Amino acid sequence: MAEQRRHRNDPSESGLLVLAEVAHLYYVKNLTQQHIAERIGVSRSKVSRMLREARSSGLVEIRIHLPLVLATDLQDELKARLGLRECLVLAAPKRAGTDAASGRSDAVGRLGALGARYLQENVADGSVVGASWSSTVYHVVSARYLQEKSNVTAVQMMGSIGGSIAELDGVSITARLADALGAKAHYLHAPMLVADVAVRDGLLRDPYIRKTLEVARGADTMVVSVGAIDRTSGQYRTGYLDDADLDYIRGQGAVGDICGSYFSYDGSSVRLRMNERMIAIGFEDIKGIPNRICVSGGRHKVRPNIGAARAGLLNVLITDEDTAREMLGILESEHATVSSGDRSV
Repeated sequence: MAEQRRHRNDPSESGLLVLAEVAHLYYVKNLTQQHIAERIGVSRSKVSRMLREARSSGLVEIRIHLPLVLATDLQDELKARLGLRECLVLAAPKRAGTDAASGRSDAVGRLGALGARYLQENVADGSVVGASWSSTVYHVVSARYLQEKSNVTAVQMMGSIGGSIAELDGVSITARLADALGAKAHYLHAPMLVADVAVRDGLLRDPYIRKTLEVARGADTMVVSVGAIDRTSGQYRTGYLDDADLDYIRGQGAVGDICGSYFSYDGSSVRLRMNERMIAIGFEDIKGIPNRICVSGGRHKVRPNIGAARAGLLNVLITDEDTAREMLGILESEHATVSSGDRSV
């Protein structure tokens, strides 16, 4: 029956081979629809139709081996304690026999998929969606949950740090997001951190850079991750920061950042010398975006996640079960300490 449908859609063997090649480039080689379109000489919308046809004809089968199960009790409590608009907590898988390294990789991929599913369900037609760059955001925009919307704009919210690491390439991440949503893209073709204030001021006079930042400030939705002040930081991994810089940032009271806006554990903004050399939307700009979606998991993100929520830099948190439990443990300990102090007065 499937074979009959396949030949009814396109009876030629060459047609099936083209569909198979397009599907291979997209699902296996991870090329964007735009790149595939340029490669085979058709429009991007044509590639999108071919991918749909490849699925409907049976050439492509999508199997979900790890359901995205939620720990609803944890997410409800975390939402209440941090005053979040929404919180999703990805339940830990019940599988055994996975080594630590592959387990971490799998966890990031599943968390990114959950973030993508939420984004797909909550981005309306006509939206402007801003994106930061990080390993987690890369997994969000690379997940196959995202599908085309109508009249959507994708915009890069912070300058780049080079393309040496694909998952930290701001332009590439924005392109993937735009491609998945069928959106118009605005790229920030500028470094995140420049040599001095004069260079930054000069770049901000560029009309294209200025326009992109204006679009980013007007976004109604953003998808980001919290950056920790340690060697996992994208800026550290690409050489923009060194150990002395990390010590300096922590010494000023910062526990994390979103789009280069640093904050303390109590949620207050932390102004650093390097802020004057950054090209990104600012602390108050971020707080002005209505839907502030943050996908952030891992033990090193526990305190940064709490600080970011207290700062108002996110109102939707998507995290994993282990991280959520540690966050709640800290928050419960703080509550117990305050309650004990009140009784002793």
